[in-house]
Amino acid sequence: MERREKEAEIISEILLKAASEPDFRNTLIRDPGAVLEQYGVSPEARLIIRRSIHDLTQ
Repeated sequence: MERREKEAEIISEILLKAASEPDFRNTLIRDPGAVLEQYGVSPEARLIIRRSIHDLTQ
């Protein structure tokens, strides 16, 4: 599996988890850097996730 596909899977996993688990979502909103560090995603993927979470909280 190529890296972009793997990152897309991880992004989807994180966003689905944020949508279904309020505690995870709240932690992700409060401290996205700490949560995303655990997943080892690229800066580009981090930006996508942060923007998506920001959109969800608006």
